[in-house]
Amino acid sequence: MAIMLLGAVSTGQVAAQQSTATGAPGKVATLDSVRPFNVPAQPLDTAIYALAAQAGIDLLVGDAQLQGRTGHAVQGNYSIAAALSQLLDGSGIRFEHNQAQGSKRPSVQLFQLPVHEGNVLSLSATQVNAAHPGDWVYQAPRSVNVVSREQLDRNPPRHAADMLEETTGVYSAVSQQDPGLSVNIRGIQDYGRVNMSVDGMRQNYQQSGHQQRNGTLYVDPDLLSQVVIEKGATSTMGGAGVIGGIANFRTLDASDLLTDGKEIGGRIRATTGLGGLGNGTHFIGSSAFAIGGEVWDMLVAASERHLGDYDPGTKGSIGELRTGSAAHPENATRLKNSPVEYSGSVMRSRLIKLGLNLPQDQRLQLSYLVTNVNYTDANMMNVEKADLWDKLGSNSVRAQNLALDYSYTPDNPLIDFKAKVYHVDNRNEQSTLARGISPAYKVTYQTDTYGLQAQNTSLFALGERSVIKANYGLEFFYDKVRPNSTQTVAEGAVLDSPDSENMTPKGDRGVASLFTRLDYDYDDWFNVNAGLRYDRYRLRGKTGLETRTFVIGTTKQIGESVHYDVDEEQGRFSPTFGLSVKPGLDWMQLFATYGKGWRPPAVTETLISGRPHGGGAEFTYPNPFLKPETSTTWEVGVNVFKDSLFLDGDRIGAKVSYFDTRVDDFIFMNMALQKPGYGMASLGNSAYVNNLKETRFKGIEYQLDYDAGRAYGQFNYTHMIGTNDYCSKTAWLGGVTKIVKKPGSRQPVDAMVSDDIANGSSHCGAILGSAEHMPMDRGTLTLGARFFERKLDIGARARYSGGYSIAGGPDVTVSQGGVYPADWKPYTVYDLYGSYRVNDQLNLRVAMENVTDRAYLVPLGDVLAFTLGRGRTLQGSVEYQF
Repeated sequence: MAIMLLGAVSTGQVAAQQSTATGAPGKVATLDSVRPFNVPAQPLDTAIYALAAQAGIDLLVGDAQLQGRTGHAVQGNYSIAAALSQLLDGSGIRFEHNQAQGSKRPSVQLFQLPVHEGNVLSLSATQVNAAHPGDWVYQAPRSVNVVSREQLDRNPPRHAADMLEETTGVYSAVSQQDPGLSVNIRGIQDYGRVNMSVDGMRQNYQQSGHQQRNGTLYVDPDLLSQVVIEKGATSTMGGAGVIGGIANFRTLDASDLLTDGKEIGGRIRATTGLGGLGNGTHFIGSSAFAIGGEVWDMLVAASERHLGDYDPGTKGSIGELRTGSAAHPENATRLKNSPVEYSGSVMRSRLIKLGLNLPQDQRLQLSYLVTNVNYTDANMMNVEKADLWDKLGSNSVRAQNLALDYSYTPDNPLIDFKAKVYHVDNRNEQSTLARGISPAYKVTYQTDTYGLQAQNTSLFALGERSVIKANYGLEFFYDKVRPNSTQTVAEGAVLDSPDSENMTPKGDRGVASLFTRLDYDYDDWFNVNAGLRYDRYRLRGKTGLETRTFVIGTTKQIGESVHYDVDEEQGRFSPTFGLSVKPGLDWMQLFATYGKGWRPPAVTETLISGRPHGGGAEFTYPNPFLKPETSTTWEVGVNVFKDSLFLDGDRIGAKVSYFDTRVDDFIFMNMALQKPGYGMASLGNSAYVNNLKETRFKGIEYQLDYDAGRAYGQFNYTHMIGTNDYCSKTAWLGGVTKIVKKPGSRQPVDAMVSDDIANGSSHCGAILGSAEHMPMDRGTLTLGARFFERKLDIGARARYSGGYSIAGGPDVTVSQGGVYPADWKPYTVYDLYGSYRVNDQLNLRVAMENVTDRAYLVPLGDVLAFTLGRGRTLQGSVEYQF
């Protein structure tokens, strides 16, 4: 029986027509045509689908037995023939070029190689459709998610955080007034705990605020091909200094447009609000153009996002603490019926990639991405004022990413080498308006990140059914933080720079890492892996603070400046382990993982010093003695993936996992501290400290994906468990002193001695930041159907949040209930979408968000800004491909 699958590749004995020539897709695609491939090691019966889709070939599968066999990873730029060879190596399957009559696509036929002879088995003719390209997620023995381009197109995101709403375990402390994205994985975020990257380039930009987000990236969803989320600590590329996971935002490649052997390809798309329901969507658009030959290829793309203020939903209840609506219900009514001011922004992005295919299976690619964003800087929401939000100033962000990639992928199972050097330049030119007695000033926050990556993968066949894969390499990144401000340096300041610079201070931090991971796979039913990473960091910078003391022999109190010249360097080994097994069922996989992680302190956490608002009683102090965080994560789960479960050709994928991450020395900003010298603790004193208690993040994640062709559905749900206590020494630096003097109110001070009671005291609470509360339950359900040969796709999505809030009362006002109050009410929001493919070139889409006009604040959303989600919104899109 012969089966035709669209877009798959496999490996084995290469057909006679195979050539060693390499190149990008040419005028006529052949098995010599070079494609970029990204197919992880996985069962062969799913790997074949993924590879075919990426290669753009027709594949005939007859009596070749794919189940129970493992397909090797194919990652990098290969000729189609070489990719097939690597995937099928040692599988007992070979392929031949067998071009179908009248077809413009390469056609490949698979054959079983019997153990006793090499004769080709007979084939008959039956056709089935290609599998879903994201199926590998349900074969991976770990927690991983993929946000596909199809998912992004169904409901066009206004804010970048909207992309992640259907992803288990992923949140964002988003403010709709700030277009920057901060990724939270399973309750963990900020300062590199989650490696947020664009095409593997770390986005380490950070700008101090009210601690909702300490790490931001700027990216236009229109220029993305997919988002891949890896959770927990890893012993592979991207895991240096990470305890939460990796969120990699992958941009378009030339191969996304040069399909079916095209030499020139492109895409133009435009989205706008429709009728009176546009709700701030003025224009979202992009264009991308690619050209390729056997020697080189190039991609040029541009995007624009013009968004205005929007109206929130008007139905349902919202939080009582921030609004004060427990005592004043009219406050909630006002908020729900007022536009979210200063939520408009303009984003412009440009992307260019130039690839060069070198002899001997080598490839170079130069890429450049720049994103410019202009938006208003707004203060926290306050219902006690005439304006709900005050304008503080304006922001002009410029994020530049420059990278050079190199790969060497010969037809050798021991060599699959990749390297990258990159530079990320993120800066925000902020203009701050005068407020009260504080004059206006300008400040540029700038973080430059320089990175180097290199890794190789080697495959060793121990027998017909046993394979060992070794992945090893190094990564290095260096953050250079350089703020610059026109603000006046305060008189008598300890540091010679203004507070606006000191709150996101000048400093340098480098992290270097060596890693290796070994995977042993037996007959596609048993896998065990072990990895080891060695991370080392160095942090340098200068900071200081002022203490108080007495002149001995007098009653005079004076200030003393304490300066710290920080040059800290440490290293640590972190192991990982994993085990997976199929318990007699080829469609079910049980897995367990264990891993250690390590995150060194960041520049701001260590060196910050200054008044957060440029005046007043609050002061944030440095902590040059911060200890790195260490994490221990274990996870157990089950994967299910099966074809033709209910109907012929349908497919179902499911993943359920329980995770438990425990972090020692978790770093958080604490208040009510007592600085060194003479004095007492004050609520206005804050600094980053290590938690004296273990910080724990645990929960359960559910994923389900079913597709029967004409109908499909996806479900995901995250349930977080427990809470955390945050405690620290009140005198976080020690050195608190007390006076010794003779009895009497005006007696001179005889000596200053250590105050052992103050130095030994500790307290809990008074945390400032998103970690104060565990993320709440959230989930989504999507149901859709396809008609007219799948040209028409319509569906609905429900978004649910279990919420987490502390009830208000008659005596509760806007200033009470905690620094970062729990004020997220439960909600369910319904969305509709539809698309119609007129022909191979033209596609029309429409989407309605928040059909019932529900008022809500997204889970873990910035509760201080309190920018409610968008109300009922209707958007239309048109896309033309050529």
